[in-house]
Amino acid sequence: MDSGAEPQPSPPDEKAWASLGAALFIDTSLSADGKVACATCHPPDAAFTDGKPVSRGVFDRTGTRNVPSLWGLASAREFFWDGRRASLETLMFDPLTTAEEHGMEGEEAVISSVQARYSAEFERLFPGRGATRETVSRVLAAYVRQQVPPPSPFEQFLSGDAQALRPEQRRGFALFTGRAGCARCHPPEGGAFTDGSYHAGEISAALIAKQAGAARELALLDPGARRAAVSARAEVAALGRYVVTLRASDLGRFRTPSLRNVAVTAPYMRDGSVPTLIQAVERELYYRLPEGLQVGDMTPSERSDIVAFLHSLTSPAASTGIGR
Repeated sequence: MDSGAEPQPSPPDEKAWASLGAALFIDTSLSADGKVACATCHPPDAAFTDGKPVSRGVFDRTGTRNVPSLWGLASAREFFWDGRRASLETLMFDPLTTAEEHGMEGEEAVISSVQARYSAEFERLFPGRGATRETVSRVLAAYVRQQVPPPSPFEQFLSGDAQALRPEQRRGFALFTGRAGCARCHPPEGGAFTDGSYHAGEISAALIAKQAGAARELALLDPGARRAAVSARAEVAALGRYVVTLRASDLGRFRTPSLRNVAVTAPYMRDGSVPTLIQAVERELYYRLPEGLQVGDMTPSERSDIVAFLHSLTSPAASTGIGR
């Protein structure tokens, strides 16, 4: 007897989706010049980051922001340095259709290219639907979600391995969570070492004046044009979260990056302007030390201890791209 209930869809086969997503991830046909894949800027064998200050895409075009690693994004709430996307699925077509990245002429060009090479695979996984913006985004997102970093020495220490951290790393952790104030933006809870919030970097009258002109211009553009301007113009990229919200209070604010595997993801900061981890620590100490402390109050040995602790957040196999 018919109960009248709607038939329920089969549960998604995340493993099969991720397998197809892995194929798309390394496919250079999803680019305007046939030379750029997702893996070009996010190589799995190099912690999913390219080691360049800013990315280079089709026709050797240069972007404006440093490439983040893709490790451990399954639990992230917002994406990109300005947080303009709220899920992995919604972000996937941004790099594919950005002129400085894959350079495809709109989402239909992406879907057509995918359909030409993977029509059978998509029909098998998504019967009657095939390759669409939604299904292409789903398989790529499924692949990225699988990229979970192996345990770091710090995680092993928390699990009871007292020998997992060296003495200088323990001292660094005490400084990180204590006097240096690093944990205010990079809390250990949750394992990603990010508060998921937005913070300003360098603040000066000259910088604010420079940003004001770009901000006024940007406010006249629609969201799509604003996103395009971020990748094409460094002065727009420097506006940070403002690009999304158009709130003056968000000028120059960027999402706090995760510190997982930070030892193998140089260079640092949103524009890749800081080449080494010790320089990144010294920069952050300069701008963010708790009130009443100066950089000079932290000895070179203490700064080295903080760097040693940050190395403990990096999995021994982080550069192999092998998740678990």
